[in-house]
Amino acid sequence: MKIKKNNPIVIFLVVGGLLIFLHGVGALRPLENLLSSLTRPLAERLYRHGALFNRSYTAAQKKEDLTARVEELTKEATQLIVANSRCREIEDENQKLRATLKFLSTNDFKAVVASVIAKEAGGEDSRGLIINRGTRDGVNVGLGVVSEEGVIVGQVVETKDTTARICLTINSNCQLAAALQNQTKTQGLTDGDLGLTIKMNYIPQLEKVTVGDTVITSGLGGSIPRGLVIGRVTQVYSASNEVWQGATIEPLINLNNLTVVSVIIP
Repeated sequence: MKIKKNNPIVIFLVVGGLLIFLHGVGALRPLENLLSSLTRPLAERLYRHGALFNRSYTAAQKKEDLTARVEELTKEATQLIVANSRCREIEDENQKLRATLKFLSTNDFKAVVASVIAKEAGGEDSRGLIINRGTRDGVNVGLGVVSEEGVIVGQVVETKDTTARICLTINSNCQLAAALQNQTKTQGLTDGDLGLTIKMNYIPQLEKVTVGDTVITSGLGGSIPRGLVIGRVTQVYSASNEVWQGATIEPLINLNNLTVVSVIIP
């Protein structure tokens, strides 16, 4: 078989063999050193760029991983906050229910325990509460409503099958037959005053009323039993030429924070 002299494969093999031989005997060392010195700056620059790229890529990857981890932890923290909030609400409601049951059992009252599901918007004299109990549960108009502490907070003014509307003692037209816990058990009638306090009217002028006296329901003229605390006298006003005197009563609890109440069943 005849091999052509200009065959590229032959030329490649011959040149390659020659270079290997010359490298082996050291004849190419000066040329190799020259090429190495010429290419070293470029190689170093390529290495630095490669290392910088690698660090940038690693930092970006770490940042991405950290961002994902932060999002995951934020989600877990939100879930824990929601769960903790729910637990606190349940515990708060349980405490109020325990206090309510203690009051009812101590006073031997029959009652329907209810949750406040809405607060009516409106003027200071028209605000009320909506509870989740109604005529199906034995709740009727005129019944008294107490807090978990046993303070009377209002009375039922409207009912439906499963809900009822409560008029608060601080609202106008929420009238209760009342009595002072003084020596003469002074009688009177309470009514809301601008949605802030309670007025006690129709107190005989000769009766002695003192700031600090406790006011309770008298049990007269309705379905509300005697002895439920309404509030405490903070001011007495009278005029010598008037038949009646009056008093300002401050509720013992904040009526805006009610969540659990009881309707007293006679």
